[in-house]
Amino acid sequence: MDEADPAGLSDPSPTTGEHPGGPRHTEEPFPAVAAGVREYLAADTSGHDMHHVWRVFRLTQRFAGELDADSVVVGCAALTHDLHRVLGEDTGCPPAETLPTVTDILSEAGVDSERIDAVCHCVAVHDELGFRGEEPEPETVEAEILRDADNLDAMGAVGVARTFAFGGVHGTPLWDPDGREYSQLYHFEDKLLRLPDELHTEPARNLAADRLAFLERFRERFLDEWHGRR
Repeated sequence: MDEADPAGLSDPSPTTGEHPGGPRHTEEPFPAVAAGVREYLAADTSGHDMHHVWRVFRLTQRFAGELDADSVVVGCAALTHDLHRVLGEDTGCPPAETLPTVTDILSEAGVDSERIDAVCHCVAVHDELGFRGEEPEPETVEAEILRDADNLDAMGAVGVARTFAFGGVHGTPLWDPDGREYSQLYHFEDKLLRLPDELHTEPARNLAADRLAFLERFRERFLDEWHGRR
């Protein structure tokens, strides 16, 4: 058992049922890439852990099949995309700063140089920790798939749970009715409810509709309970 994760809580293998990485998780080079990434993400409690990257992995494999994309590129990109959350200070660093680490992990896993370059592009453009609207544009379908899969995991029931987990780690209040502090409920308005409009692919948009409806219902119920209306 990993010393950095004594409870084994970040182990992607569930007690029962299908592996969260989906049917391709044992195909090369994914096990070796996951092993390299787990060294960094095993102790994360903010919602950017191995469970998250395996959920994103599963979506990328699904979308790759529907969009005729390179399943190895998007799979490796899914596994390595959130290293910027733990390699930087506080909430992380720009994804592009993690590319040397991404390259090392992929090289050790036996990924060829052409695919490494493709994965690095996916990782570099999938997120930007600066101001919203300044994200670099993806230039490949694989980069679009990674960004869409990552954004989908910020929506729905899992997205709600991850939002409040992140807020707990970073000391953000549940809600500030006066708007003086950035709160987790405000994050719904600031980002989560806008995500469907930022998706690139049709398969992702099809999934997003139901997840958006859940976010809207949760926000409404939260406010009702906060004000004692329900």
